[in-house]
Amino acid sequence: MSSIAPEVHGVAPGVALRLSLPAGARDTPAEALPAIDVSAIAGAKVTLRRGVDADGLSLRAVCATAPSRRWVTGLEELVLDRATGLVRGALGVSIERWEAGPIRADSRLFEQAFEGAGKVGERAMAIRGRHVLGFAGSERDAALCSVVCLEPAQGAGARCGELLAASGVEGALVEAPEPGALVRTIFVAAEHPAAAAAAMGLLAGAGVAVLLARRPRPRPL
Repeated sequence: MSSIAPEVHGVAPGVALRLSLPAGARDTPAEALPAIDVSAIAGAKVTLRRGVDADGLSLRAVCATAPSRRWVTGLEELVLDRATGLVRGALGVSIERWEAGPIRADSRLFEQAFEGAGKVGERAMAIRGRHVLGFAGSERDAALCSVVCLEPAQGAGARCGELLAASGVEGALVEAPEPGALVRTIFVAAEHPAAAAAAMGLLAGAGVAVLLARRPRPRPL
């Protein structure tokens, strides 16, 4: 599969998403991209909404940042699991198979790939994508990017796989913030399960829900 020179989009202080595009890519109209509202989260902002279509393939990318003061070590599993669930529900595809890979982590980045299969109407589709979660800037703001690629199932794999392999987050990522007062709060809340559940729900929602909600249905191919 041929591709054109990748785009580089700044998504957080000193951090960019490198997005590989297929040859012949056509910009997706702005009104067809996710309508993302992060106003309920103080300090959060959408930093990228990008989509292209080319020869039956659809590629979408969305990134946002938010303050990390609510971050808790180990929360990445819950956040990325929630992200996967939201992607499944927002693709507009009747899912027949879904596999989420392991979370790969270092001190500066959490990454999870996923793939699946389903149908749009009568058309069989293959789905591949990746979530990337990191921290940037002097305030160690959380930055989350999701890239999703859909293509016809017949002969699928090479096109989306190549684009995703050539895309990624790069730049001056920093280490995750140290656990602070929130961790102590959660330990105390262990004796009050309802309060603990509410806290975890808030964290997951702040990190992911606003990024992937209302992802548009892919156009019939």
